[in-house]
Amino acid sequence: MRRMNSSIEEFRRALVQAFGAAVSDTAAGLLLTDEGVQLHFALVPEGLHRIGALQLAMLRVEISVLSGDEPAAEKLIARVDRATQRGGG
Repeated sequence: MRRMNSSIEEFRRALVQAFGAAVSDTAAGLLLTDEGVQLHFALVPEGLHRIGALQLAMLRVEISVLSGDEPAAEKLIARVDRATQRGGG
């Protein structure tokens, strides 16, 4: 499970940008199929996080491995983490 400063739309856009047609929508989130691994991302919006005047969307992302071996799934999850990171300063 991950908590992210992102909306569902932003998370989906980052995955599609990184993985293209390997991403598809499900009733509860997104499905990613890549190199024999299938991951499901259940996406649950958690409202806004406020820091002064700044408002950030919060998203709970629950990851399920539907197929593929553990090392390959961990490698793909690491790629997803890099694809969905935001810059900082």
